[in-house]
Amino acid sequence: MKILGVLLLSTLFFVKAQDPFVDSLLRITRHVKQDSVAKIYSKLAFYYTGVNADSVRKYAYKAAQLASDTSVAKGDANIQIGNSYHMQNKTDSALIFYNKALAHFRRIGNERGIGKAYQSFALVKKSLGDIQGSLDDSKKAYDIYDKINFMVGKIGALSNISSAYLRLNQLEEAALYARKSFFLSKSLNDNVRYYQCMNDYAGMLKNIKQWDSAVFYFQQAIPFLERHGMHNLLVVSYNNMAQIYYDYYKKNNISLSYLYKATEQAKLCKATDNLRYLYRDLAYFYIKKPNSDSAVMYMDKMTDLIDSLNIQTGLESTKELQTKYETEKKDLQIKQQESDIQFKTSENKRKSVVIWLSLAALAGTGFFAAMAFINFRKTQKANQVIEGQKKNLETKNTEITQQKHLVEEKQKEIIDSITYAKRIQQAVLTGEEVWNKVTKEHFILFKPKDIVSGDFYWAYNTPNNRSVFLLADCTGHGVPGAFMSMLGNSFLNEIVVENKIFKANEILNRLREKIIHALEQKGEGGQRDGMDMCLCVWNKIDNTLEFAGANNPIWLVRNSEIVEFKANKMPIGNYTEKLVPFTSEVIQLQKGDTIYLITDGYADQFGGPKGKKFKYSPLQELLLNNNHLSMQEQKVVFDKSFDDWKAHYEQIDDVSLIGVRI
Repeated sequence: MKILGVLLLSTLFFVKAQDPFVDSLLRITRHVKQDSVAKIYSKLAFYYTGVNADSVRKYAYKAAQLASDTSVAKGDANIQIGNSYHMQNKTDSALIFYNKALAHFRRIGNERGIGKAYQSFALVKKSLGDIQGSLDDSKKAYDIYDKINFMVGKIGALSNISSAYLRLNQLEEAALYARKSFFLSKSLNDNVRYYQCMNDYAGMLKNIKQWDSAVFYFQQAIPFLERHGMHNLLVVSYNNMAQIYYDYYKKNNISLSYLYKATEQAKLCKATDNLRYLYRDLAYFYIKKPNSDSAVMYMDKMTDLIDSLNIQTGLESTKELQTKYETEKKDLQIKQQESDIQFKTSENKRKSVVIWLSLAALAGTGFFAAMAFINFRKTQKANQVIEGQKKNLETKNTEITQQKHLVEEKQKEIIDSITYAKRIQQAVLTGEEVWNKVTKEHFILFKPKDIVSGDFYWAYNTPNNRSVFLLADCTGHGVPGAFMSMLGNSFLNEIVVENKIFKANEILNRLREKIIHALEQKGEGGQRDGMDMCLCVWNKIDNTLEFAGANNPIWLVRNSEIVEFKANKMPIGNYTEKLVPFTSEVIQLQKGDTIYLITDGYADQFGGPKGKKFKYSPLQELLLNNNHLSMQEQKVVFDKSFDDWKAHYEQIDDVSLIGVRI
């Protein structure tokens, strides 16, 4: 019976699962076990996945009806029905059947099926924009696959986890899980899946701007993909290589050659959507070159591709009429030849035959004349459509040029506005005259990621011989972070300067109250905006330092040793239902001590020969090795070390470091 099922399935695929063949072939399954037939229907549903949602649902429903309550096939069928609804963007219906599948797999204790259900949930949530939910479900699926050591499932789950982290802009985690997926694929002894995973990993490295590594793996994968004619993957690979050589290596000719290769592969696999975007990229590439007609040519190709279906339909109709005309004309000639033979053999019937032939010729001529006229009119209309498209293209090109100028103007206005905002932020940040009263031996390294910064520093010298100084890191960077920094600056002036509160932990408590109130944060599930901070109150009378911190510590260097004073593990903002008060610590200072205030931007920066984070231990070592220098010399060293490490990598966050020598 098992052999019969295999033969039947092979036959069904041979005839491409067309309904008449399916119905007739499946009649012989009445003597086969129902679960076996259900599996065949399930395979048929799988055959149509990604092609025809209605066919998927049709065969999956039959599989679900035939499968027993204890079979895996029933759960698989419910997942396939859910997939068919997902293909049609009917996510509510998809979730109903995924839940049915999950309940069934749990009831029969099938771990692999439970993993499939969670992977299905992850894909639906991803399409709905719930990336965190998608990530959680993919992790659940991975844990299950890991428990039963299902390698193919683990690889797929890791790939989905990596994709989710990329969407969440958590680049280090995205790269980590993509790397795990790729290296795990080596153990499968499946070259096709291995090189597919390698290609995906290279794409992830490109997304996180590890350009050199991405190129290395693309160059490993591409020859295999070319040998096996994997055109769809080659379109993506060549396009990624084109972007890398254009954006990073600035080698436009090599980038252009990869765009051409991608275009050829897209033609081979009839990837119309990809081909349209490739034509667009080629057009934009040539727009930047003076006196080039190629830009217009590729815009023409893109537009022609969009409208080709309508034009092709018209041309095919015209060609069909022309063929019909030629065929009937030849038939008429044959009839005329037969009439000549009959004329010679039967003189008595000559007149009647000639009359009938004349009438037939007249009718035929009239018919073909009508066909020729219709053909002419259709061709004329097709030419008018093409001419209209050319005019539309010219109009579109003009609009694109105008929009390009408009975008450039708006971009300039935005940049000018943000640059002006930078001047305002610089004016609000505590000036050198205040810091010099704290101590003349100090430095401030302040490197915003964008024009304005989410990091800010603040200082105040009290009438009772105390100095309050701090460094803060607000949620986000750029304009949103700058708004938060202005808010924090304003509240600190109110708390410390106006209300005369000089106790470190009390300042943080008051600041948190004001941030929560200003942002209307409510409960654990509300907004998470706020700031991390390290705050010091230096009592110059007894030479003590009171420190309070929200996530960010301070470092004290004394006698060539570094001591870290840890902060409370909570931000200044709402993070839980019950707020815990901040605590402070009093440090007895000695002459020559150096206090360092930091944010996470320096340590988290990607760079170096392997594109990794700088991290905190090397930063502490850098501080110790250069602590003997003057404060301004230290600033130069730290600034140069950061730039050398970052090199060609993009700065990922605001970077701030303050040094104060006692």
